[in-house]
Amino acid sequence: MTAIRRLDSDLINSVATIAPEKIDDLEDFRIQHDPCAMFTDDEKFSFRVNTESKEIKLPTVALEYLWCACYAFYVLYQEYNTAHKKNAIQFDANGTERSREAMSLYMWGIEQLGENPSEEWPPHLPAPIANVTDPNSDIRVANELYLCSASWIIHHEFAHIYCGHKNDPVNDEESRAEEREADESATRWILEGVSDEAILKKRGLGVVIAALVMTTQDILAGEFKETTHPISFQRLYDILENYFEEPDHLVYAFTVVICHINMTVAGMSIEIDDEQTWKENLETCLVQFSRLKNGC
Repeated sequence: MTAIRRLDSDLINSVATIAPEKIDDLEDFRIQHDPCAMFTDDEKFSFRVNTESKEIKLPTVALEYLWCACYAFYVLYQEYNTAHKKNAIQFDANGTERSREAMSLYMWGIEQLGENPSEEWPPHLPAPIANVTDPNSDIRVANELYLCSASWIIHHEFAHIYCGHKNDPVNDEESRAEEREADESATRWILEGVSDEAILKKRGLGVVIAALVMTTQDILAGEFKETTHPISFQRLYDILENYFEEPDHLVYAFTVVICHINMTVAGMSIEIDDEQTWKENLETCLVQFSRLKNGC
C-alpha cells in the first residue's frame, strides 16, 4: 500500500471539516445527490466526476504528487524566508539538506504523473504519516495543506454535480465556463465568510496550492494551453484576486516564491522586485506566462 493511502480516511473527513460552518449545506447536498469517491489507478493529474453516476475519481498518483507538492512548497517557502532574513543575494533551493529533500520529493512526485509511476514511495524521503502531533513537524503541516488542497479539488467536482453540468459539454468554450463556475463555487464554499485570519491563511494556502500545482506543471512544461479548461495561471489568479484584497498577503508571497522556484527549474530568468507588492510580483510572473500561451 502506497504511503498516501494512510491519509484516506482523513481525506474523506476533511471534505466536511474544511468548512464546518457549512456542514448542514453539505449534508443537504449528500442527501440530494449521494456522491461517492473512488481511489483509482488512473494516470496523470486527472481528477474528474461523472455527473450522472455522481462518481468522483481520485487517482493515486495525483494524490501522491499533491502531497509531495504540499510538503515541498511549504519547506521551500520557509527556507526562502530564512535566506531572505539573512540578506542572501540569491536563494538556492538545494542549499540545505531540508530543502534538498523537499526538491527530491517534489521531483519524484512529478515523475509519478509520467508514464511509469513508481509503486513504492522512496524510503529515504519524507512521507505521509497519519496523526502526527508535533506542531513543528513538516509532515504535519504537509498533511494539513494536502487535506485542504484535496478537499478543494473534491468540492470542485461536487460543484459540477450541483451546478447541473453535463459529462459532455457542447464545446470547449462551454467546458471552460463550467470549469470556472466549479472553481468559483469550490473556493466560495471554503473561503467565503471566513473572518479569522489564521483560518483564512490555512484554508487559503490549501486552495492556492490546488491551483498552483496545475500552474507549476505548465511552468515546467514550458507551455500554457487553453483547452477544455481555462489557462492554469488565470485560474490561480482569479482565486487570489477574488478573496485576498491585501496585495502583500501571505498567499501572494507564497505563490510568487513557488512560481519563481519552478521558473528557475524550467530555465526561466526572473527576479523578485522588493519595490513591488507580492501581488505586483505575481502579475509580473503572469505577463511572462502569457508569452508561453499555446507555445508562443
